[in-house]
Amino acid sequence: MKRQLRRVSLPARLVREVRGILCTRPAKMKWPGGVASFTFDDFPRSAWTNGGAILEKYDVNGTYYTAMGLAGTANHLGPMFEVEDLRAARAHGHEIACHTFTHRDCCRASPGAIIGEIEENAAALSALLDGTVLTNFAYPFGGVSLSAKHALANRFASCRGTGRGINRGTIDLADLFSTSIYNRDFDRARLCQSIDAARKAGGWIIFFTHDVSETPSEFGCTPAQLQSIVSYAVENMPVLPVREVVATLGVAGDRSASSLRAA
Repeated sequence: MKRQLRRVSLPARLVREVRGILCTRPAKMKWPGGVASFTFDDFPRSAWTNGGAILEKYDVNGTYYTAMGLAGTANHLGPMFEVEDLRAARAHGHEIACHTFTHRDCCRASPGAIIGEIEENAAALSALLDGTVLTNFAYPFGGVSLSAKHALANRFASCRGTGRGINRGTIDLADLFSTSIYNRDFDRARLCQSIDAARKAGGWIIFFTHDVSETPSEFGCTPAQLQSIVSYAVENMPVLPVREVVATLGVAGDRSASSLRAA
């Protein structure tokens, strides 16, 4: 299955510019000393075999946003996860979270189509993971629209986008900021400065990448690059999966889980 991640279009960027005004799930974030999360999108197999090994070296857990329609396939990110990878990641304490089933772009789909995709994905994952309920989501391609935000805001404890930034002060749980770790523009000093800024602001920095390989795709990084950022984060603040940070923000997770069970 050959799919290419698209670059963000001008309309999508404009949506991101006004996201603060159009916040649909406001919450207060104040974590003294800051907190970091490391997340992997789509779930290339190398994100587990290489990325997971790095996280476990530092005794921390990550979040894997999983599109079940990609299981067992291969694309420009390399081989995608197998069922045994999914189960192993969960068994080691990592969070399995939700994408759309086919990696469909929510910015280009109707609310009904989006809901259908996440329900199919959640059901497929739940069947493999002993009834596990997925409580967090990431927009494939970072594709977010107002209709997508409204469709998903109360179905998940959080939805993560790809708009760069630190989640601090009043945050939007329907479109969390994040920071990419990509080989194509890797700058360790800049990324470490972002960790320092999160620590100073008492904010939440969410890193994301895709494959973790010595020859990464345009949307991945090398093991050495990932390890250099994980090690710096661990030295400076707690590193937790998304679910554990969101759980400190009130009852959102309980409400979202109930919503998905009823869907």
